[in-house]
Amino acid sequence: MSGIPRSLLGQCAVALLGANARSGLTLHHAFAAYSSAAAPAQSAALIKQLRERSGAPIADVKSMLVEHGWDMDKAYEALRKKGLAAAAKKASRHAAEGLVGASFAASAASSGGSSSSEASTSGGGRGSVVVVELNSETDFVARNELFQKLLREVMGAAHALGPAAAVGPDHAMDLDQLMSARTASGPSVSEAVTALAVQVRENVRLRRAFRVDSGAGGLVFPYVHQAAAPGLGKLASVVVLAPEPDDKAQPLDAAGRGGAPLLAAGGGLAMHVAGMRPLYLNRAAVPAAALERERELLRQQLAADADFAGKPAKVLDKVVEGRLGKLLSDWCLEAQRYVLEDELTVDKLMARLKKEVGQPVRVASFLRVQCGEGLGAKAGGGDFAAEVARIVSEA
Repeated sequence: MSGIPRSLLGQCAVALLGANARSGLTLHHAFAAYSSAAAPAQSAALIKQLRERSGAPIADVKSMLVEHGWDMDKAYEALRKKGLAAAAKKASRHAAEGLVGASFAASAASSGGSSSSEASTSGGGRGSVVVVELNSETDFVARNELFQKLLREVMGAAHALGPAAAVGPDHAMDLDQLMSARTASGPSVSEAVTALAVQVRENVRLRRAFRVDSGAGGLVFPYVHQAAAPGLGKLASVVVLAPEPDDKAQPLDAAGRGGAPLLAAGGGLAMHVAGMRPLYLNRAAVPAAALERERELLRQQLAADADFAGKPAKVLDKVVEGRLGKLLSDWCLEAQRYVLEDELTVDKLMARLKKEVGQPVRVASFLRVQCGEGLGAKAGGGDFAAEVARIVSEA
């Protein structure tokens, strides 16, 4: 202050005093309104309580308490409104990180696998598996305990909705219905997602959810790859084993005859789906349009290959069908080499399982969900088949 003339300082002081006198305030009162001296004796405790309640940064918590006369409820509501506005602005930001969760819940009449009606993140049996993808902007937030807790709560809400919430043959759940569902802690899924976005200051998004049921006579098996915590990882897969649909078929029983082979095959196939990425169950499941599209691409490749110039149409058609067959062996689960026993294809594994169980067993359906896939960012990456093989060899 030594560089400012005393006369100028005096003029400023007089002007400030005059202004405050006209407004009915003293200079002391004018400064006290913005001073910590105006805070109640328990201010530190109030800051701590509101910080824990809102999850907002301490600086925001204190400023809102000061602004609202240290009224906890008013300050909380102001923080909430500020957070909702901030979350709305973040909603357009790219969120390709996060986690996929999978949990199994046994049916009330379960006779095999897990016997509890509580949801679990391991095992399988008669009941249902829900798979949920929750996205964040960074992997740092995905590893946060609050993020993982929310994902588990969303899976619990998905189980509570029941099988009617799953729509379509791909097992997808109605997201609007799930977002409106209540979590175990009270708020709706939508409210809980927004609250977490406010706390972590990132775009947090419930991207998709699935429910896969075993059916009355089947068994359902989940698998989670790259697990960050039990039941939570970067990739989840589900396989349903079921008896052949005929009058003589008996429900599969993981606790009865052939139970051990059923559990081994179900868990192994779920791991296989994660590693080998099948697109279809078998050739019959491949859409005719997809087959014809691939045939046309193969014909174009042959037309551009000098080695096949002038070859008869029958020869070219045979080559096309041969190459298409190799593609289908990669696309179709039943034709793939079983990742845990490379000398077997999956259909041969099922033939062996038939002998072990005493009746035909089929893969009724499967699901594979990878975090961030299709969002234009690296979504897990890695050679899953090699990684699965390594896990098995180390077991």
